[in-house]
Amino acid sequence: MEAAGKVPSPRIPRSVRSGASSSFKVGPPVDRTQKQVNGTPLTLAQRLLSPSSANPLFPLTTPDHVILNDQIYKFLALALRAFVLTWWSKLSPKDKEFLPQITKVVQHVVKEVCTRVDGSDGEDKLIGVVLAGLPALVQQHYTDFRAAKAKIGTSYGSSGDVVRVFHRLQPHIAVRVEDEQGASVPIEGVLDPVYLGAAMDVVLKACLPPEESGSDMERHIVREIIVGPVLCGALPKVVQPWFIHKVMLDLLGSPKKLDERPPGSKSSPFTFHSITVIFLTAVQAISTFFLKVIHLSQSTIILANDLRSPERDLPITTRTEALKELFFSSPPRRRIESGGDQLLPRRGLANPSISMVKEILDLRCNPGSNPVAAAAFNSVELVTGLLEPFLDRYLPYVLRTKVFTPRTLSSIVVAATNNLFPESNNGYPGPPPEIPSLVEQAMLREKLEMRLKEVLPYPLSSQATTSLILHPLSSPECNMHLIVLIIDLVLVTLFPEIAVSNS
Repeated sequence: MEAAGKVPSPRIPRSVRSGASSSFKVGPPVDRTQKQVNGTPLTLAQRLLSPSSANPLFPLTTPDHVILNDQIYKFLALALRAFVLTWWSKLSPKDKEFLPQITKVVQHVVKEVCTRVDGSDGEDKLIGVVLAGLPALVQQHYTDFRAAKAKIGTSYGSSGDVVRVFHRLQPHIAVRVEDEQGASVPIEGVLDPVYLGAAMDVVLKACLPPEESGSDMERHIVREIIVGPVLCGALPKVVQPWFIHKVMLDLLGSPKKLDERPPGSKSSPFTFHSITVIFLTAVQAISTFFLKVIHLSQSTIILANDLRSPERDLPITTRTEALKELFFSSPPRRRIESGGDQLLPRRGLANPSISMVKEILDLRCNPGSNPVAAAAFNSVELVTGLLEPFLDRYLPYVLRTKVFTPRTLSSIVVAATNNLFPESNNGYPGPPPEIPSLVEQAMLREKLEMRLKEVLPYPLSSQATTSLILHPLSSPECNMHLIVLIIDLVLVTLFPEIAVSNS
């Protein structure tokens, strides 16, 4: 009875109850600085690499290169989250200062590298690497590979293995092609991680200040990340012939389909329509040529002012002065003070690249294989000799304004981030790429040969020429020698103190 006569209490709306409960909350205000700063959400790099401070991370390069700084920090945060945080969070879940300490080590390294590059002779060193060092290494690779191939069947190549003969021509302690029993080593074990670790350790000690270099743990973790996942994990794939073919196809583009190629040479009758088309095409080509000449003549003054020597105070105002400055005055060469030998030649910056191309096409030691191409390259050498003062100014200018720029470096860091930490895998390392089958590798090479025949001019567009270009890159072990020598060249250029003295 009492239950039947009981008056039910009125129901309070949910919105009123929530408002009342929130108004009576007791406690400190919620600190939202860890999630956003001035209304802007914190990035992954700020949350991982600087969790105790809401201030942005200080720039690694110059402050005006904001995009490059952000991309470097993003790559660093993803790398530390994937290769360090996965195991460190299990050892010490509440420690939030370990990743910032590793970040300090990386910051010192990047700042030191940028300081060396931006120094008085830093750009000259990098230009010497691109215009002189890399062409010389590639030329030597082709020369030694063909020499090793020629020694097979003789007393010098009694083993019958091109890889072992090539290793005797280019011995390097970081590359081993056979074990203690004399058996061949798989490509994953060709590169010695001890050598790379020792080189990275010396570089880290050269970059870190005394108060930071004393901590071995943080330095060793950074070293193992660079040596393990980056170098020893990626380089065995990079030296594979199919990977090189894929990269070259991506740069050159896919070959034209069979139905897109021009038909074979057929005798077409000379009609009024065909003559009109030929005449209009010739007029268009001539007009385009003269428009380019006019544009070039108008831009000579601007280019001459960009390339004029530092000793010239007054700007160039006439085309006569511009032509004299570009073609008849040699650029002054600054002496590279640190590092002994001078990698950047004083004259003839285009000669190493031309010599490399001649060696790739086997025209330097065997010009009789293609007399037309040999004569064409002799003409090119004659023209470059006449234009030597201009090329010695223009090539470094192009590298400084088009290659060694924050935009180019940002695109490289973005490409590395997308390949190593794809967005489809939430920023974690993706699965290893599938190795194409032998049939797919053969198809890649066939497509590349077809594309090279389309790109190369008439005297070189043949099957023999494409074989000359691709065959010395067909051995992963030999390619590993080239990659290791390039790494040594870059390290010794930026850190000449780690090189062995000639004395």
